[in-house]
Amino acid sequence: MIELVRTMDPKIIARLVQIETEAFGTGGLTVWNLEPLIRHGRVYVYKLDNEIVGLVHYMLDWDRPKKAYMVGVSISKESRGQGIGAKLLKESFDALSQETIEEVELTVDPDNVAAVTLYERKLGFLVTDFRHDEYGEGEGRLVMQLILPRPK
Repeated sequence: MIELVRTMDPKIIARLVQIETEAFGTGGLTVWNLEPLIRHGRVYVYKLDNEIVGLVHYMLDWDRPKKAYMVGVSISKESRGQGIGAKLLKESFDALSQETIEEVELTVDPDNVAAVTLYERKLGFLVTDFRHDEYGEGEGRLVMQLILPRPK
C-alpha cells in the first residue's frame, strides 16, 4: 500500500535519498530536491513491513493543471523484481485521479527497456514524442503519456 509523504522527518528523507541514490547514483534526488517536492508536489512511498522500499514523485504542469509530470520512480535494490514498482505506480495514479489529475507524463531513456516495457505494456502509457539532448548532448528521452481513468 502507498502513503503520501507529508512530513519532513529526517529519517524518512534519508531513506528516500538512499533509494534514489541506489537507483540513479548522482542523478538521484537529494534533500534539496525532495523537500520542495514533498511540500509542493506529491511524493508517494511504498512500504513493506513498515519499511519504505519505493517512492514516486510528481509535480504539477502549470500550463496544464490537470496534468502531473512524473519526476521519477525508485525501488530499493533489495525489493526490485517483485512487481512493487507497478503496484506503486498504479496506486499513485489512483490517488492522483482522486485529486482531479487526468493525465500523467514522464520521460525515459529509450535504452531503459525494462522501464519502457513496464510503462507501455503493464501501465498503458503511449510514446508521444522524443526529446533530443533532454539531459545534455546525446541524452535523449522518450516522452510518454497516460490518460487516467475518471475516479469512481
